[in-house]
Amino acid sequence: MLFNSIPFLILFIFTYSIYWLVNGVWKRYVLLISSILFYSYSSIALTAHFLLVVLINFYFAKKLLESGDNDKSSKFWIRISVILNLLNLSIFKYFYFITGSIYTITGLSSIKEFSLSIQIALPLAISFYTFQIIAYLVDIYRKKITKKVSVLDFLIFILFFPQLIAGPIMRSEEFLPSLDSPMIDWARMEKGIYLILTGLLKKVVIADSIGGIINIVYPNVKEYSMLSLALTSFGFISQVYCDFSGYTDMARGLANLLGFELPTNFRGPYISKSFTEFWTRWHVTLSTWLRDYIYISLGGNRAGELRANTNMLITMTLGGLWHGANITYLIWGFYLGLILFIERAFPKKEIVGVLQKILYPFQVFIVFSLFAISGIFFRSGMLGDKSLETSFQFLKGIFSLQSGKLIYRHEELISYIFLTLIFNYIEFRGGIFQEKRILRFVFLPFYAMILLLLLGLFGDGGADFIYFQF
Repeated sequence: MLFNSIPFLILFIFTYSIYWLVNGVWKRYVLLISSILFYSYSSIALTAHFLLVVLINFYFAKKLLESGDNDKSSKFWIRISVILNLLNLSIFKYFYFITGSIYTITGLSSIKEFSLSIQIALPLAISFYTFQIIAYLVDIYRKKITKKVSVLDFLIFILFFPQLIAGPIMRSEEFLPSLDSPMIDWARMEKGIYLILTGLLKKVVIADSIGGIINIVYPNVKEYSMLSLALTSFGFISQVYCDFSGYTDMARGLANLLGFELPTNFRGPYISKSFTEFWTRWHVTLSTWLRDYIYISLGGNRAGELRANTNMLITMTLGGLWHGANITYLIWGFYLGLILFIERAFPKKEIVGVLQKILYPFQVFIVFSLFAISGIFFRSGMLGDKSLETSFQFLKGIFSLQSGKLIYRHEELISYIFLTLIFNYIEFRGGIFQEKRILRFVFLPFYAMILLLLLGLFGDGGADFIYFQF
């Protein structure tokens, strides 16, 4: 169910109206029922699977809490719970990737026949809810969580529909305490409406429009010029930013209207002057998850600089694989990890003063360009069997200065890339919602009116969010 769809609008209006009419535990039941209805819109069978997974993990959490200081019991329950959650993720998301890899290595036709004989549907949000559940269990094991929660609260924590499909990945300490006293006032409502409007603008007007321009290029890479391919690569990372940050803006805005605060997931990443800074601004909740639950588990920086950088490279590569069961996502993660590895292995002297202001735009452009190259692997990963071939054709076309067609509507594409950078700058500066309330009161109706006109011109409300597939 898309946020920018009529079914969701109906669901949210009913949820919002009933939610603020009832009190106490009934608010929780409204959230739970709405979340189940939201997820069930895609598949009732997969909803049953999802609920079963959540209830089994509630049992694991209960056993971990009961283990207390019993180290042997705690280790048993954390190992079995993490293994089963990763097994569940692997079966649904990586089955064809694993069997395909085995077939490629061994050449056994029986493996290929077995793989083709099984049809496995990918549950929505399985990567996001698996990571959120594992984080909760590991935090109990690490004694960061010591308080038991009810099964109702745990269900809402995992199923909370504004962030269920594509995050941001929540931590229990950020969300569960607010279930007891969700707060709403004019300031939070204004902020929520602004975030929803901004998310719609990013998603429907910019991201979907960019998709309509660049999607034709990937199946026909050899036909386009180097300039077209370069513009397409910049266009795609603009699309994925507007699509994904648009989703999280809407998720945060919807949560605001229900009295909750969700963590910020984007802080103007395309204005970063290094990749170290970039990963504190891009998909922040996943970056911190990877740091806390993979990087630190691998040893972090406890065994010297080289080992720390190697742990980081492994973490980033696994983060790439998390995005999709395809070799190009693995390459994407490794490529980004390698850039970080080099950046951390050869730290540059801090530049200050006038020289810093002069060099800053060039540093931003380099980071933006290197990330655009990574986007070639990311976008090609959506093509299935031809993903690796397309990636290398794309890179060859750019670096060999390939001649060919100029991409249709290239002027429009450039304007969307520019708008993306404007949104990044606004985020980088902390947003526009820091002004006096009278300015916000005047701005919001005008903003809403302009957006409605733009949605009428640009939006058909039909394109899925890119991160729905992860």
